[in-house]
Amino acid sequence: MSQELIQAGQNLPAFAQRAGLPAGVNAGAVAIEVERAVAEAKGQMQLAKMFPRDLNGAYAELMEACKLPALAGVAFYSVPQGGQKVTGPSIRLAEEIARVYGNFEFGHRELSRIEAGPGPREFGRSEIEVYAWDKQTNNRSIRQITVLHVLDTKEGPRKLRDQKDIDNKIANVASKQSRGRILAMMPKWMVEAAIEECKKTLAGNNQEPLSVRARKMTQAFATYGVTTEHLERYLGHKLDEILLDELADLTGVFNALKDGTPASEFFGAEEPQSTGKSAAEDLASEAKAGAAAAAQRQPRQSRQRAEPEKPAEQEKAPESKEPEKNSSPVEEQNAAAPEGGAQPEEQAEAGDVF
Repeated sequence: MSQELIQAGQNLPAFAQRAGLPAGVNAGAVAIEVERAVAEAKGQMQLAKMFPRDLNGAYAELMEACKLPALAGVAFYSVPQGGQKVTGPSIRLAEEIARVYGNFEFGHRELSRIEAGPGPREFGRSEIEVYAWDKQTNNRSIRQITVLHVLDTKEGPRKLRDQKDIDNKIANVASKQSRGRILAMMPKWMVEAAIEECKKTLAGNNQEPLSVRARKMTQAFATYGVTTEHLERYLGHKLDEILLDELADLTGVFNALKDGTPASEFFGAEEPQSTGKSAAEDLASEAKAGAAAAAQRQPRQSRQRAEPEKPAEQEKAPESKEPEKNSSPVEEQNAAAPEGGAQPEEQAEAGDVF
């Protein structure tokens, strides 16, 4: 390659013709860029050989990272596809595995771009290359894809003309493709170990039952209009019976909702509407309503038990008069109390029930 570049410097038109470069392209700049890329790749591979990775150290560091709730909470994804549900490790988990693995490079590059035409269906597009490279073994996984400068909306596709919107669309598509390229290069045992450790973290190292963590998760789902009934219908049973794999699945669903997937894709044809209350608040409201209903029934039960104990001569209401001044405080309280009121013993019995 170096000898060819030297000859190219002496005869740039012939080099441009052999390389298939279009007319008007600076063949000298291309030759210099190729030489720089080759030298950079050789240098990185030499460094990887001089400082090889430590698999035991990488595994230990990965296990420690998977114990963090911040990573475990975004370690899975779930998307509807073809009437079914596709789940797996997310790009965030793949990036963490690549980071601790060492001597590994991944990313994407834009090869070409065509601007949008004047017609409504003449969309712009970019040719990008997504790659993952193990520098120590010189293994590569590459995929070239075309990204249309289009944003799908309910009204139909909308052209993207702003540079920031186009870059965000390319980065979003490339990140999803990078996940597959990274996982294809990583040792399968390390990926499976990371998945299991993240599931254990989601199960909770704080001795909380899975059902309690599921109830807490409903508060986060409530912001997207997903209620407890939606989650239980999705699982097929009560939240108290949730399993570890199902908790990880719900985490992936929540991450999909954060990324913009409609809740109706998971919980039915009609998109759930937000109630503004969490599942815990609903349970508290039901408990308060039950206690209030019981409190209203109790005075009637006390009067029914107290009425038979009244003497016959008290059936007629006595004329109202002021109590004597020399009466005791207890007698004044009895005189002020309504006729047939609950006795202290009966009030104590009511307190024992509720």
